[in-house]
Amino acid sequence: MKKTRILCLLLVLVMCVAAFAACGDEEENPSEGDNTSVDNSGDESGQPGPDELGERKEYTYKSYDSALGTNWNPHTWEMNSDDLILSYVSSPFCTMSIKDSVNGEYQWVFEMATSIEDVTKDHKDDLTKYKVDLQPGKTADNTEDGYVYEIKLNPDAKWENGEKITADDYIYSMQQLLDSKMRNYRANLYWGGESAVAGGLAFYNSEAPIYATVVPAYGEEDEPDYSFDLSSHTVYINLTSNEMTLAGYSFNEITYDYGYCDSALYEALAETANAYGYIEVTDENKEDILTLMDQYLAAFGLSIYADDEGNIAEDLYMEFLFYFTETYGDKVEYDAVGCYKVDDYTIRYVCQYHINRDYFLTSCTSTWLVYKDLYEAGKEEVAGLIKTNYGTSKETTMSYGTYKIDSYQDGKQIIFSQNENWYGFEKLANGALISYTNFEVDGEKVQQYQATKIIIDVMKPETAKLEFLKGNLTEWSPEADDLIDYATSDFLYRVDETYTQSFFFHTNVNSLKTMDESKGNKNSVVISNTNFRKALSLAFNRDELVKATAGYKPAYATMNSLYFYNVYEDPTSSYRNSDEAMQAICNVYGVEYGEGTPYATLKDAYDSINGYNLTEAKALMKKACEELVADGLYTAGEEIYIRIGWAKGSLTTSDQQLVTMLNEQVNAALDGSGFGKITFEAIDNIENRYSSTASGDFAIGYGAWGGAAFYPFRNFQVYMDPDSYDIHEAGCWDPTKEEWTLVVDGKEVTMTCQAWSNALVGNGQYATAGFETQLSITAQLEEKWLETYYRIPLYSTTACFLMSRQVSYYTEEYNIMYDFGGLRLMKFNLDDEEWAKYVSSQGGELDYK
Repeated sequence: MKKTRILCLLLVLVMCVAAFAACGDEEENPSEGDNTSVDNSGDESGQPGPDELGERKEYTYKSYDSALGTNWNPHTWEMNSDDLILSYVSSPFCTMSIKDSVNGEYQWVFEMATSIEDVTKDHKDDLTKYKVDLQPGKTADNTEDGYVYEIKLNPDAKWENGEKITADDYIYSMQQLLDSKMRNYRANLYWGGESAVAGGLAFYNSEAPIYATVVPAYGEEDEPDYSFDLSSHTVYINLTSNEMTLAGYSFNEITYDYGYCDSALYEALAETANAYGYIEVTDENKEDILTLMDQYLAAFGLSIYADDEGNIAEDLYMEFLFYFTETYGDKVEYDAVGCYKVDDYTIRYVCQYHINRDYFLTSCTSTWLVYKDLYEAGKEEVAGLIKTNYGTSKETTMSYGTYKIDSYQDGKQIIFSQNENWYGFEKLANGALISYTNFEVDGEKVQQYQATKIIIDVMKPETAKLEFLKGNLTEWSPEADDLIDYATSDFLYRVDETYTQSFFFHTNVNSLKTMDESKGNKNSVVISNTNFRKALSLAFNRDELVKATAGYKPAYATMNSLYFYNVYEDPTSSYRNSDEAMQAICNVYGVEYGEGTPYATLKDAYDSINGYNLTEAKALMKKACEELVADGLYTAGEEIYIRIGWAKGSLTTSDQQLVTMLNEQVNAALDGSGFGKITFEAIDNIENRYSSTASGDFAIGYGAWGGAAFYPFRNFQVYMDPDSYDIHEAGCWDPTKEEWTLVVDGKEVTMTCQAWSNALVGNGQYATAGFETQLSITAQLEEKWLETYYRIPLYSTTACFLMSRQVSYYTEEYNIMYDFGGLRLMKFNLDDEEWAKYVSSQGGELDYK
């Protein structure tokens, strides 16, 4: 395996979003049809204008969570709930927001910085001074960009107590973050990774014990070295480090951010870590460690166990491990770190590795700034290291964000109010704080951060539902069963995710016969016939199937509209909307356009596709039956029973409804074909349905691939490169031997499918080709892959949320770069007093269906 197997395609992990896309018709205004009025003084949006002198209005955003964050120190936070609190009490150097909501264009917006510029060509001496890693063939003299960035600080920025924030605050904060005597968890973002600060790792390891990975780091084209002798060394795991060669995610992230690992098991192991976070693997704890590793790998469709007997997959196991090198870092002073002060409002950041400006700006959307007095006051020595209680309570927090903490009750509630010393607020005569964007949205500056208060309560999902319907919450995330009831609500928002849920197959005839004999199937050999699988695809009425899901969207291709091939230079560069990609799907479904057809343009033809064609499905089923009977594989009229490897956990009500619908739809296509009745059964509680399908336990598996939204050209590695990924369809074909001929720049080129999948990445043959060539190759691969029917797309997943009538997002069109404008541009339709009157007028019970 190679590192990219996990880095590229992490199921349900890569895309985390804070807002949700709208479904249904335009929102109903709660003032219509009742006696509640809306004060529209000020601008046309109904938000208070800057000259308003009346009574100060309150706008409270009320949210909930299963638990509150407990540590929002930017140097050590761990869980999403921690980061949420940090996001309210801090501001980044820059972020993204809407530029043109109609055309989906984003823009970089400066916050704690006024500008960030690449000044490498003017400060080449920094490349040598801070010992940066230059690109191959480059020297300090001929390097012009990508290393030294100058950050001009916002001179109006202040702490919540009114003190000005200067370059000294940032330099102190970086020094503390990387201090080897503190071993701060979030330091890894700055001594490692694409935007690592030059010299950061040496300072972080100053006089500290050095642990190294058992498997040395390797690139996409390298073969990993598994020669380390485990029997001759004490080995360790680290739950908070993402420096394992396996993936760019720590156990901590997989546990708390994404919920794959048992938190109780994680915490029990974490308590045994040494001062530097390493846990020795012993006979006593190895079983627990293997369990945690297996839960980690489940996020990627993998398992730590090589077989059902519990034997360990040695290569996977080794990639989690560290060993103590018996060495300690040299003593290094902070002046060796490439983050330094130029003047009171300018700092320079020297990167260890080359990084282009857009990606550096992305790294500047997080913060490392802390308030010195509170940070120092909270310090104490713990197990040989220095720790601080900074950012663990209202009293230990100094905000420099839009909001500040008013009160915090651990495990119960946190309340934020507007921070009057945030640089963006203006105080009106009535005491109200108002702010307008320092950038234009759709051609004008608009009001931002209208919420005057934010309340987050701890509550269970069932309680949250009741409180939302009583008007006591601004948002509610329905469970799957509830979501079915609200699927057509005008107030349901949903965010598209990159993951496409599909059926994948095992088509080997001998394996299918074995499944009939020993796995409980009957006539599963029908899956071996290409026309049968194509008929299945056309028999699925995806528009109906999604009604039984948690708001998913029909899918007819491997990648949805969230995949961009040049997002920073061209925010409209959707792979799915390119001519090449649309033509590929039109070819798959046989839809033409132009004179003599119902569709004038390629886009019209593409938009018409819904993947459902019962007439063609019936014809293909009849043909498939004739072929299977002729080959002696099937007796006409016999019933068919096929188990589907469906879920790691238990089946939900939604799952059961889906299976019922699938049975009905496919049997409709079988009518008159010569096939007997078919019955699909969804099987749950499977340790790894992906490998179980590939190995021959199931003829059909149910699962998704997704992630890497800005890298569509590497997508087909997951289906075609067994050196990088576990191929779910391994029971269908061998992509290392199968050859395809594609047309590249007008010439026919033949390569194995594995070679094609790697041709566009790393040092591949077409990795540096222009976008036109790369789009053409990718689209041809998608077309030919779909036409194997080894995998049938069903729907793309979404994350769903209901929003209160009290608020409206700026735009109803979700964009992966700025969601819907977020809390920043959210509009309150009613203030708190008006909202209370409206809820009362509805009898205290609101209807969102």
